[in-house]
Amino acid sequence: MAKLELINPPGTEAIYQAYKFSQAVVVGGRVDVAGQVGLGPDMKIPEDVGAQARYALTNLKTVLEAAGSSLAEVTQLTMYLTDIADSPIVNEAFSEFFPDRYPARTVVQVVALVLPQLRIEVQASAVVGG
Repeated sequence: MAKLELINPPGTEAIYQAYKFSQAVVVGGRVDVAGQVGLGPDMKIPEDVGAQARYALTNLKTVLEAAGSSLAEVTQLTMYLTDIADSPIVNEAFSEFFPDRYPARTVVQVVALVLPQLRIEVQASAVVGG
């Protein structure tokens, strides 16, 4: 049986304890990253969906690197938006983090996210050390 490695970068310990989930799990050369939201380093959520998208993708990058992976090794990305009309703005942010070599991607509209002010959540899978 493959060994599971739980990934919780420094600063995310409270999330692990309070919400009962790891930021990512590594197994068999792959990493699955839990949904990352537009929470800034100051623990505040900006109103602007573009800023939220950039924070969510920065948080994704941080977790991937803690797992020994990177944005370049993302194979699948799912973006949850509370308003699908935000897609063009979110795509601008996406293009900053993924200028080429696009992963398989799904974008869906959802009714709500875990906090009412959140407008985007990003979940991904990637190769480790690929």
